[in-house]
Amino acid sequence: MADLKKLNEKIWNFFASVDLAVALFIIISIGAAIGTVIPQQSDPEATIRFFSRFISLNSSMKLYEIVNLFDLNNVYHSWWFTFLLFMFALNLTVCSIDRLPILLKSFKTSPQALLPEVLEKMPLKRELNLSANSKDLAQKLMAVLKDKGFSIFTFAHSDGVQIQCKKWIKTRLAVYLTHLSIFIILVGALIGTFLGLRGSMNIVEGTSSNLAISDDGKAIPLPFEVRCDKFEVEFYENSAMPKAYRSYIKIIENGQPVTIEGKDRFIIEVNEPFAYKGITFYQATYGFQPAEHAEFRFTYFDTSNKEYRISANFEKSFQIPGTSVRASVIDFSPALGMDEQGRFFNMSSEMINPAVLVQFEYNGKKSEQWILAKIPETWQTPFGKLKFDELWGAQFTGLQLRRDPGVPLIYAGSILMCIGLFITLFLRPVSYFVMVRDNKITFYHPSGKGIIMREKEIDKIIQKIQKEA
Repeated sequence: MADLKKLNEKIWNFFASVDLAVALFIIISIGAAIGTVIPQQSDPEATIRFFSRFISLNSSMKLYEIVNLFDLNNVYHSWWFTFLLFMFALNLTVCSIDRLPILLKSFKTSPQALLPEVLEKMPLKRELNLSANSKDLAQKLMAVLKDKGFSIFTFAHSDGVQIQCKKWIKTRLAVYLTHLSIFIILVGALIGTFLGLRGSMNIVEGTSSNLAISDDGKAIPLPFEVRCDKFEVEFYENSAMPKAYRSYIKIIENGQPVTIEGKDRFIIEVNEPFAYKGITFYQATYGFQPAEHAEFRFTYFDTSNKEYRISANFEKSFQIPGTSVRASVIDFSPALGMDEQGRFFNMSSEMINPAVLVQFEYNGKKSEQWILAKIPETWQTPFGKLKFDELWGAQFTGLQLRRDPGVPLIYAGSILMCIGLFITLFLRPVSYFVMVRDNKITFYHPSGKGIIMREKEIDKIIQKIQKEA
């Protein structure tokens, strides 16, 4: 029975250890850092490609095996990260249960007079000599201390009066408020991890979808449809690097577009998500995926500079307004380039420099011309200016969606943590021990922490007593 009791004490002391809390905090921080560096929930090819930037391809493949074994590419949902969070929460709970009753008991314990030799060993000591007698000095001192919010306890002494003054003593409970806030944040994070919704959906321009795919490959039906009216990308000049990309979407519910604050079309950009019914949509990726409904859109300018809008499908002829010329798109390049021999080639699958090869037919004769969307010189044709605007319906937007029911708890925990830290840092308990003998007052402070601040406060008390003396 005694051995079992010792074992229980050892287990309890282990979980109540501050060293355990520090160790867990460090390991959790390292895990979170790994999750920030290594691409999370991405396919193996993307992860290997990421590693290959720094090491050889063979080493990258071996490193991926280690990463996959320990779920380092899915850190925040991994068993070991969840276990660490659970251990940290358990440690905080046991620490609080172990120490809180002692602290609460100390609030109920009546102060006791200290011996002179104990006072003399305190790190801060200040003396003040005045002409008044000890009784008057004690009365004036207590009045000043009360004005400053101190609780006062007096003890008769053989050669005078000992005064103990304290304030903000119960602010020591703030550390447990911080413990509670961390526990609430951890619970909120776990709720979001296991009860939340995380997925993605790819929507081609001009189409809609009510189905997302979760991170583990399961279908997630949505209670509404998301329609992508338009997707656009802006690239840096002479570069394949996107500067900005955005989706113009509509929410379709019961067959009708949803209107929010007078708008039925919403823009999603990187760092500018859109939320509806607790689900937040983020702009994540995009791609090129021509579909049957895709349209080549042109603006035609006749000889009087009048504008005409033209929409056409691939290899389907259309009329040049005001003429008998027929035209059709017979080729397309999302990123047309030219080699040293002046030959055209496709540089990329992204819409960096889109171009169409248009075939014109007039009086039984055919001619062809490349028209580039970003180069006005190519818009001029023998039959007027034909500007290529866009290939609509050929790109898809990749949206990430997230619903986290733990967010309110995380917000509440964060607010509590701010309150707890503020109290802990700026409202620390203050205790002074004062001996009043004849016409002399001696201040003592029991801690070396914040000693400069305590000296300043004692000086202010002394100055006020001197003014009233």
